[in-house]
Amino acid sequence: MAKRIVTRIGNIFCVEIDRQYKKFFQYVANDMSQLNSSVIRAFKRKYPIEWKPDMDVIVDDDVEFYAHTVLSAGIQENTWYKVGTNKNVGDTDSIMFRLYSEAHIINMTKSYNWYVWFINQEYIRIGEMTDEYRHLDIGYVYPAFQIESKIKTGEYVGHELE
Repeated sequence: MAKRIVTRIGNIFCVEIDRQYKKFFQYVANDMSQLNSSVIRAFKRKYPIEWKPDMDVIVDDDVEFYAHTVLSAGIQENTWYKVGTNKNVGDTDSIMFRLYSEAHIINMTKSYNWYVWFINQEYIRIGEMTDEYRHLDIGYVYPAFQIESKIKTGEYVGHELE
């Protein structure tokens, strides 16, 4: 029987990069408005592979992006591993995402049906994307390999609609 994976808000995880560096992210919230998925904040700084993690130093870094994911899948797939916990999860009330609703339309290059929301709040339809919201992270629930790609390369695998 597989061992039960327990994650808690505040947990910090490591993603190793080419056996030379490592970067970290923290589990900061659950978003009931997006499949009750885990919300993470990934940090910008890249550390040497031999660096011993200091949780206070990690959470003091700038946030590179926020995302929804399934933490247990990444642990089971050895995409990331838990290194510690820190109670400082930032200002989770101000985390906002964007998403469009025509994902089923093939070869679409522009959406006029965008939504934005704060975690655990109702979606707000804004129609066409505006500069006011363009900086927000896309609110999909990403699989572990997509989160790993974004942490390692700065981009998700595949195409992102504007």
